[in-house]
Amino acid sequence: MENFENHEIEKKDRQLDNLINLVENHTRTKRHLEQYSHIGNPENKENARKIQDVREEQIEDLKDKRKGNDKQTREEQLENVIEKYINTAGYIRNNEDNMSEEQLNNMEKKQDNREIQIQNLEDE
Repeated sequence: MENFENHEIEKKDRQLDNLINLVENHTRTKRHLEQYSHIGNPENKENARKIQDVREEQIEDLKDKRKGNDKQTREEQLENVIEKYINTAGYIRNNEDNMSEEQLNNMEKKQDNREIQIQNLEDE
């Protein structure tokens, strides 16, 4: 039992670290876009805004995980995960040429995790 509790604490700590990192990156990019909106390539700015949208989604996901999903039914959780999976797949399809290899790999890993989550929710 103690090992399980330690694992849960470590998982929550990783989620919190990830949330902090996402918020810091979001804040820096937002400030950069505000300060330098008058210069630069419009395509790069649009790509930055799309990345911001993904970060905002990830922040909300992590906030939900920290709170727990007790308020959502299994069906609602499944519906939300499927919707995020579909939206992210479209985003990847439309923007993979403008993404770094690291960004693409991270998004693909997240999609893999969503596939597993969908399967687990469907099997319950």
